[in-house]
Amino acid sequence: MKKFTLVPLSFFDREKTYQILSDAVRLEATDKVYYKELPEQEAVLVYAATSESDLPPVAGLLEALGRIADHNKVVAAVEGGAVHIVLAEGDRLLLANAYPAPDAVTAEYFLFATLKQFQLNPAVTTVYFLGEAPYELLNDLFRYFKGVERL
Repeated sequence: MKKFTLVPLSFFDREKTYQILSDAVRLEATDKVYYKELPEQEAVLVYAATSESDLPPVAGLLEALGRIADHNKVVAAVEGGAVHIVLAEGDRLLLANAYPAPDAVTAEYFLFATLKQFQLNPAVTTVYFLGEAPYELLNDLFRYFKGVERL
């Protein structure tokens, strides 16, 4: 799972990118830390990678928010044994996180847990997936969500 954190733009200090990320996740001495400004979310994505262009999946999810007109925005991706989830209500970013999910049931658990945490009702919410997702996960979600779509 990629190591990353989001920082409000107003609190970000370029000189402290390594420290910012190491306060959020455990870094190895060999980890290289980069950042990407996300003006639409008024935030900065700080991440560890092999190169600056090796963005964590959550970067694509955050960029996809702008293509969704719904009030409640749920964007997810299943990649590398993890489920990456971004939630927004209107223009307000609520959550951008990744959870270990070795199977579809675990991915589904974390998706519902995040919705419950922010009191979003699946019956009136469409979940959008970026990239491929296990068929069994998509099939299950159709029963609970207003819609399940791919971006």
